[in-house]
Amino acid sequence: RLGTAACYTAPNTLDTLANCQMPQQPSSTQHSGAGENQIEYARNRHAVSLFNGIAAGYDGLAELFSGFQYGRWRRFLVSRISAQPGDTVIDVCTGTGVVAMATSQATGATVIGIDLSLQMLERAQDKLSSNKNRHQNRHNIALALGRAESLPLTDSSVDVVCFTYLLRYVDDPAATIRELARVLRPGGQMVSLEFAVPDNIAVRALWNFYTGWIMPPVALCLSPGWRYVGAFLGPSISNFYKTYPIERISEMWEQAGIADVQFKKLSLGGGVVTWGTKLNQDVM
Repeated sequence: RLGTAACYTAPNTLDTLANCQMPQQPSSTQHSGAGENQIEYARNRHAVSLFNGIAAGYDGLAELFSGFQYGRWRRFLVSRISAQPGDTVIDVCTGTGVVAMATSQATGATVIGIDLSLQMLERAQDKLSSNKNRHQNRHNIALALGRAESLPLTDSSVDVVCFTYLLRYVDDPAATIRELARVLRPGGQMVSLEFAVPDNIAVRALWNFYTGWIMPPVALCLSPGWRYVGAFLGPSISNFYKTYPIERISEMWEQAGIADVQFKKLSLGGGVVTWGTKLNQDVM
């Protein structure tokens, strides 16, 4: 089981991961200075509460609620990752580790999964330890409890940064993207998968109907955690993209020093994968 030493170190790859030894979930009291990081930590607490409540059975139900598109989105995400044995990939918001395991299997790279939710990480650890995964590169995968806004990694220490469904759970997406870019080596790659809102008016109307009228009553029958997700998810995604349309997020990547930023909308715009390469000098 994951404990306070749920950390990974690899000689000649990462200088330190000591700061990831976090025996407790993030709390608004864990900061210095009056008012500092209050909203940021509140969002962290919300994310922890949300995902701890749905860790059991997450993968199957996430696939169901995505209209069986999540696996397709994940495969396309992994196909964008240019890594090889000897490289280090961090998978931020790793959840139950499905992207980390798929990345390790596809590339042979060392993958470090980082997440705020201890229960999600425990589910990922169970998968790594299960017999059905014994033939995967499980020894190339490690898990750590940590925050995307303050990664326990040195500058320019990893070859690929991957994150999934992250930006709606941080107070300052631009600052978080800069932090992710900080640990990426020059010439390294950043990739992400997020939910999105369809552009087409007719498709968007169907999306609104599904997230507003179909998902909530179905989720109501499952568990208190999923009941909350059913009511929360649609408004959370649409409100986020009103403030941060995909083009603005791409600009944030560029301002963080990521060049050649590309994105592809999937499933009529229900998901979006973004990728780019860090410039040879820091742009912060």
